[in-house]
Amino acid sequence: MKTTTKRSGTETVQLNSLADLDQIVSEQFNLPARPYSTDIKAALEVVVYALENSECPRFEIYRSDSNAFPGLPFVVSFDQEAWTHGKTAPLAICHDALHRLKGVVVTIPDHYYWNLD
Repeated sequence: MKTTTKRSGTETVQLNSLADLDQIVSEQFNLPARPYSTDIKAALEVVVYALENSECPRFEIYRSDSNAFPGLPFVVSFDQEAWTHGKTAPLAICHDALHRLKGVVVTIPDHYYWNLD
């Protein structure tokens, strides 16, 4: 894990694996170690945490077969104005939760997602 930049209250972290993503989710949300990036039930724990601990709780998820984002069918948002597209629902949830709720943007080689700000 390597922090690369901090700007405008956002921290960018280069991760090497999904295990690193699981670890940072666990640390940032003070949740037990679980496979958040691959297990939808574990990822939904992050959603519950956000809904219970946010001043203005919001969460939306849907599946889209948009040609604009091929291979990224899951669309997630913890913020009414921004969306994250991901390969899987758990990946999209983890990425969007870290970015929108904790100000942490993560990159992982070969695990694609796309943020719409």
